[in-house]
Amino acid sequence: MRGVADVVPRLVVVIVLVAVSACAGGTPQLHIETAQAAPPVAGSSQLTVTIVNSGDGDDELLGAATDAADAIEIHETVIAEQRATMREHDSVAIPAGTSVAFRPGGLHLMLVVPDPTLREGDTFEVTFDFAHSDDRTITVEVVDFLELAESGA
Repeated sequence: MRGVADVVPRLVVVIVLVAVSACAGGTPQLHIETAQAAPPVAGSSQLTVTIVNSGDGDDELLGAATDAADAIEIHETVIAEQRATMREHDSVAIPAGTSVAFRPGGLHLMLVVPDPTLREGDTFEVTFDFAHSDDRTITVEVVDFLELAESGA
């Protein structure tokens, strides 16, 4: 015959599992704010965008793609010992209730071998791939690099 002492440990495990799964839940609600890119220079360009997660669940940017470049890479400019270097990231976390800004001089999206005919005023589409949300395709406007840098200030 089983006593209360046998049931209590199992009940505690069930309660903990339910509590942990409830905390892990939540739904991300992503909004991608105005995106801009600089005209290509020396085979690359930067893309600025802010991704806002107003939901109660975390998400993660896994990557982005466009027909206007060979690739889009996630980079971060890191300054150490008075030297700036770029570190490539495979993904970027977008926690619930936060926003992540991709701007020159910090976390940014690099267009690798962009279409060399892109000029100020042109537009192109970029599709963002997320871990938990559906892909999102947005229109990006090409602007002067100084305007791009100032929009991140």
